[in-house]
Amino acid sequence: MMEFKGVTYMPNPVQGIDQSIWNLLPKDVQQFYDIVNGIVAFNGGLHIRGLGTKPAWHDLAKYWQGDMALHEVYAELSPSDIPFAQDCLGDQYFIRVGTVWNLMSETGDVEDLELEFDEFISECLRDPVEFLSLEPLVSFMDGGGSLQPGHLLKVDPPFIEESTSYQLTTSEVDQQLLALFEIYRHQMR
Repeated sequence: MMEFKGVTYMPNPVQGIDQSIWNLLPKDVQQFYDIVNGIVAFNGGLHIRGLGTKPAWHDLAKYWQGDMALHEVYAELSPSDIPFAQDCLGDQYFIRVGTVWNLMSETGDVEDLELEFDEFISECLRDPVEFLSLEPLVSFMDGGGSLQPGHLLKVDPPFIEESTSYQLTTSEVDQQLLALFEIYRHQMR
């Protein structure tokens, strides 16, 4: 069994899922979901979405094919990209043709991490702060903050605006993602 640290949310195993979604997942991802139906780990530093509709902020289908489908916002994503996870800031991790990619939500920039799903999980477990760039979360926690499940860190001003200081607060997942969508759209104008 994988040893995730700082687990703040882990729902029950997959039951009664939409088989059409399940069938679209790569085998290694299906095997993960056989054990863990998504998880919020590293004190909110990584959220691997689950299968099922409740809570809505945890549902993979919502962000893949539903009302918050990320490919509808980001030109760099296609409907076949599987947005299975996000970090504490709302930057996304998605599977494209067998490898994990990272989407920077403020700019829409994508990067192929050149890791298969299982390798991605191993890297996260090995050194989450370094691999997932969780320094903002560490700083927030050092200041007495905590990141609850269903929430992301909100950075003010956004990182794309160069500043000598940033304020970190929390925001509900969808509210923060909508704010990031607007920052991205503004960059695209």
